[in-house]
Amino acid sequence: MRNRIAGLVLLSLVAAGSQAWAEAYLDLYAGPSFTDSSRVEIKSDAAVTDREVSFSQNTTYGLRSGYWFSGAPWVGVGGDVNFMRAKGDKAKFDLFCLTPMAMFRLPLLKSEEIPQGVLQPYAGLGPSLAVYTYASADLGPPTNNINGSNASLGLQIPAGMALQLSKHVALFAEYRFDWYKVVIMESNHTIFGTNHDVANKLTAALDIHNALFGVSFRF
Repeated sequence: MRNRIAGLVLLSLVAAGSQAWAEAYLDLYAGPSFTDSSRVEIKSDAAVTDREVSFSQNTTYGLRSGYWFSGAPWVGVGGDVNFMRAKGDKAKFDLFCLTPMAMFRLPLLKSEEIPQGVLQPYAGLGPSLAVYTYASADLGPPTNNINGSNASLGLQIPAGMALQLSKHVALFAEYRFDWYKVVIMESNHTIFGTNHDVANKLTAALDIHNALFGVSFRF
């Protein structure tokens, strides 16, 4: 499925690439995030421990920039940089993410003063890479705790509404779904206060729902 999604994004970028640049944008945003309960597993050479972990509300913030195209003003490309955290009673994940994506919008209520439309419902789709994922988990015996960092692959799907206040400034509200497959390896592990050379592996799939609010600058 991820290969099909990546192919769709690439096809959209190639199709849009034949158009001339028209409208650049820079979005700054922040908002609460809610992570679904997830099955977290720690697997060592000697044992396996897994638990259903619940997560509390946290905050996502970041920026997105890109272009909408002149020949097809409903199609654009973008790049997103953001930080997210999923924190529960037995596990915590910090993710710093980079996401290229295809963007789509519907310009409504266009005028000479605001040619891109006063209202702009939009959506996007892109494969994501958490270039830095830090995980800390303690599921109890027999595997106990693990701490480490790694890169994680994921997916980002935003959908929202922009309100164009002027030709160059807009406000927007957005729901965004993020999914990441986290895999962390640790070789040096502490058991009962003593270091042991035991290979530990943590795995988890994170479904993160974001309610984002921001300002967009159009050039």
